[in-house]
Amino acid sequence: MQLKSYIGRPARPEYTAAAMLIVCDFDGTITTHDCLNLIVQRFAPQAWATIEPRLRAGEITLLDAIVEEFRHVKVTEEEAVDCVLEGTQIRAGFPEFVEWAEDNGYDIVVVSAGFEVLITPMLAAAGLSRLPVYSGDATFTREGTEIAYPSTTRECASCCGMCKKDVVEELAHKTASPKPLVHIGDGLSDLCVAREADLVFARGSLARLLDKEGIPYRPFEDFFEVRRVLESSFPR
Repeated sequence: MQLKSYIGRPARPEYTAAAMLIVCDFDGTITTHDCLNLIVQRFAPQAWATIEPRLRAGEITLLDAIVEEFRHVKVTEEEAVDCVLEGTQIRAGFPEFVEWAEDNGYDIVVVSAGFEVLITPMLAAAGLSRLPVYSGDATFTREGTEIAYPSTTRECASCCGMCKKDVVEELAHKTASPKPLVHIGDGLSDLCVAREADLVFARGSLARLLDKEGIPYRPFEDFFEVRRVLESSFPR
């Protein structure tokens, strides 16, 4: 397949499946439901009802929405983790997809606008603690939840405190040679990476945003589908 430039590096049409960077969102992509949405809907439903319409209307940024919503989430970390473990599950085919990627020598990382404190136990329950995770984090207390994201070099309207494109650029600089970029996501925070990727798998609001921008993508329901497409798009 013809490849785009890989985050500032020249396109390499001679790429093969011997090298690949797979960047995968977590909430609503690896999981069947968005963990942050589950928590806010359960523990701060009034904040959800007030703030989400403003986000969808473009009146506030994703970061502002999450910070404001979680200010009203007043629970312990244990309660928050239990909420997501009970309310969602790992999407079908993901453990097998990770094993397939590793067996083929591909790099696969989780890059999420969500919280490490929620991502870690979900991955551990699926036997996937070894996956590299780049995300924000949260401190849950009875007084409210404090949100923290790593600093980034750019302000990105579609991202949430941590620009996913920045993360991908950082990963690119650590590699000896460029690799084709595959992005798998479902939401607004995935848009900046999806614009740069050689191949995009999209669901939910990300698919709708890409439709508006005329950016091609492959829809998916599970990771068995993702694997089949990658095997045909990057033949060994």
